[in-house]
Amino acid sequence: MARKFNNKKGSILVMAVVMSFITVSLGMTFLSLAVTLHNQVTHEIALKQALYDCMAGAARGFSDLTTGRIERGAMQELYKDNFSGYKILGPTNDEGIWANYDKIVAYGRSNYLDSDINKEAIVGITPGEYWSDFAFIFNKMRDPVRGDIIYPFFGCDTVKGMVHFNDTLLMSFWGDNPIFTKRVSTSDISFHNFGNRSRFLGDLRYRPRIIFPDQATELRQNAGYNWGTLGHDSLTQLILSDSLIYMRKCGRVLVNGVYKIHCTPSTISESQVFAIPESKVIFINGKTWISASRGRIDFADGEYPQDSNTDGGFISNGFSGELTIGSADTMIIADNIIYKHSRSDFSIPFPSDSCNEVLGLISENYIMISRMVSDTTYVHAALAAVRGSITVEDIYWYQAPGWDNEKQSLNIWGSLAQRNQGIMHTHEPNYHLRGFIEKNYHYDERLPSNPPPHFPFVRDERINFIDERVSL
Repeated sequence: MARKFNNKKGSILVMAVVMSFITVSLGMTFLSLAVTLHNQVTHEIALKQALYDCMAGAARGFSDLTTGRIERGAMQELYKDNFSGYKILGPTNDEGIWANYDKIVAYGRSNYLDSDINKEAIVGITPGEYWSDFAFIFNKMRDPVRGDIIYPFFGCDTVKGMVHFNDTLLMSFWGDNPIFTKRVSTSDISFHNFGNRSRFLGDLRYRPRIIFPDQATELRQNAGYNWGTLGHDSLTQLILSDSLIYMRKCGRVLVNGVYKIHCTPSTISESQVFAIPESKVIFINGKTWISASRGRIDFADGEYPQDSNTDGGFISNGFSGELTIGSADTMIIADNIIYKHSRSDFSIPFPSDSCNEVLGLISENYIMISRMVSDTTYVHAALAAVRGSITVEDIYWYQAPGWDNEKQSLNIWGSLAQRNQGIMHTHEPNYHLRGFIEKNYHYDERLPSNPPPHFPFVRDERINFIDERVSL
């Protein structure tokens, strides 16, 4: 019995040793797995932190780029053991994939629990575009009343800003060689030039339609002042002088059997005066008259402005500041609109810091040049007719006495966007002439870097993630 017990005792000892070995092995395996898991988790955390650090660098670079505060972008501590930085690379020409982009190379670094992971990402910036970035935007090339095709450019024209046609690109066959110095685009795949030898110094390309909304929603939502009413005869007159806005109410009244525009108070000088609102936006519910005729008596002064071009005697200093004016109904340019710091010949210097004014005029209906303006008229503004056209007030008159009212020269420094191409001169019917013989459209080359406040977007500015690399 003792011998048998001793044999079993030896077996138990062996089993104990084996079990101990197994337990130690399992413990070592578990410890190894725990260490491996810890390292993997630490690595993943550090990797994600480096990614977020990298995106923080991209965001800082984007912010500095869009606000003009571009620094060296050196690595900076974002929070404990985490760092971010960036480098700005400028846009290439239109032949490369980076056309119309800026690039940001963003850096991120994480030292989480003594790890050291560096991450790098390339981010593309698609710049935002406003309507005012284009010298011309045309939705339809037909007169909305007569249905006639209107050819916007002729042989002697030189257009120094981008042009877009939602409609077929049309060039007049009269004359030769209109020159386009910047990009021309169309949403119609066909290009009809009718033998015209137009010169495209920029590129000619297809692009999606630029949408014309039914309302100027951005202006309605951001208006610092909301004036006027939607009544049929409601008219609000705005006269700009320096950074002040003179406002008075006008409407149609019957005087001795004749309807006239009557304004209260009787002169502009007696009108209410307002500063440019903080939002830099005014919206008028109803029709609008607007002018800023620097250096001479405003034609639209007086109790009955259309009776006399000198009644009242108000002289504007010209517009100074940044402002966009929207109108729910037709907007009439009642006289010159001139920037205070434009040149003596009313041209706008570029490049120059001497003229910082910018004005946007947006009508949800038509923008018209008044039939009361002088033979040579100047307009400094980015213009947009959301549902209508940019045209002349009496262009569709077919009877006396308004059907003979021809002017000499319309000079616009700014940009033009219109849903339907408007008529600016006509001889119908029977050679009764109205509108302007000469139309001189000059694109304000300051607009891409300084658009009018809350002007309509073609597209928002976007950040496009392109590539990422990890360095361990």
